[in-house]
Amino acid sequence: MLLSQLVNQHVYVNNNLRGVCRGVGISLKNYAVKYLLCQSASSETARRTRALQADFAVNISSVSDFLEQGILLSKLRPVFPKSCVKIFPSRPIYSFDGAFLGNVADVELTNYTAVRIFTTDNEIIPFSSVTAFSDAVILKKEQPYPLGQRIPAPLSLQIFEKNEPLVTKSVLRAAIEKKTLICLTMALAPFKQNLDKK
Repeated sequence: MLLSQLVNQHVYVNNNLRGVCRGVGISLKNYAVKYLLCQSASSETARRTRALQADFAVNISSVSDFLEQGILLSKLRPVFPKSCVKIFPSRPIYSFDGAFLGNVADVELTNYTAVRIFTTDNEIIPFSSVTAFSDAVILKKEQPYPLGQRIPAPLSLQIFEKNEPLVTKSVLRAAIEKKTLICLTMALAPFKQNLDKK
């Protein structure tokens, strides 16, 4: 599923139009969609324009079905979005040092979990790189070889699918205990690439 499939969808409760979905609230802890950010159906802005702003939020657990005509809620119980980033399309994306990287074109959601961001400049950014997302997207400073760092579940699945080595704290600890840390280091990029060239 893509964010664009949710945005601008009408939100219904018992066949009554209650609003329009403008974005989602995503947890930065596990990248799961927690909230739908909606604009009231009675809002003048909602009637006249497609401005991306939200009047209220509903928990994703309130969604009973996604239909062609819109999103069907089992109940309308507005909540205050906590511990999440608010994601709207068309927001500008900046690197940690302030370089402009384009605007958000779309966000890929797999099993209600944000996986990656597509930019208007045809770039793909892993969602794990996001440190803040509201009026603009701010990315973390990337560490090229994150040895011993905690890897979030969605990212670890991508790494396993690509058959890339995953160096966790337990792997490092075992290499130190077996006195094979240098062998482990030499088996990883960029050292492995340089050895392959020779």
